[in-house]
Amino acid sequence: MLHSEIASPQTRDSERSSRRPSATNRALQSLRQLLSEEKWRAGDRLPSEPALAEELGVSRVSVRAALAQLQNEGLVDRRHGSGTYVNSVRPLVSSLHHNVGADQLISSGGHTPGIAEMSWRQGSATEEVARRLGLEPGAAVVDLYRVRTSDGTPVTVEHDYFSVGLLPPNPVSVGASLYSFLSTVCGVEVTFGVATIEPATVGTELAPVFGVSPDELCLMIKQVDYDADERPVSYSVEQHLASAFDFQLVRQGPAKGQSR
Repeated sequence: MLHSEIASPQTRDSERSSRRPSATNRALQSLRQLLSEEKWRAGDRLPSEPALAEELGVSRVSVRAALAQLQNEGLVDRRHGSGTYVNSVRPLVSSLHHNVGADQLISSGGHTPGIAEMSWRQGSATEEVARRLGLEPGAAVVDLYRVRTSDGTPVTVEHDYFSVGLLPPNPVSVGASLYSFLSTVCGVEVTFGVATIEPATVGTELAPVFGVSPDELCLMIKQVDYDADERPVSYSVEQHLASAFDFQLVRQGPAKGQSR
């Protein structure tokens, strides 16, 4: 159980209101979710902008802006005079540019996700964590630790950090989904993340956790997640067992006039 000093209810309500995502971001999140759930399959034409606006509860302008962003990401193809189509090679949850949880990555491969170990504690931010979250070194943060499994086998080790100041006044428990916890409990919506990717070996500390040799390859992803106002919300360090995942990176272009 964690306790922290908090602002008054009126102040917190005001802060939460300012953090609510815009209509465009709400439409973008909803459309991404529908695409990841394969409501529309590769090659399908999406409903018209007015129909999507009515379904999502936003304006047509917000839908148009959301579709433009999805096209930039390679998820859809907007054809003038014809409509918007789901790309036949669109990136799914295994794409590195699509910001989803490890459980969805595992599920996308046809496996059953699980958690072998989970704990969270309050501690002091290291210099790196503080820099990533825009805090002072030593500031109080929550460290959420999870070992995720695929069909019962450990494949991912995660550390997620966020400021204790985001917690509500009453003691709470963090569930399996950090994004869901931040949204439903803390009133903070993550709208995008910026990640760095590094090849690494498992090492002697994590080898017993994964049940592999220390020189087994893994992919380390360090990511800062931001809200709609581009304020850092959480910082994550994930180590994915390389043999368990098939990541993709979709690259746009080429731009006109450029050669390879």
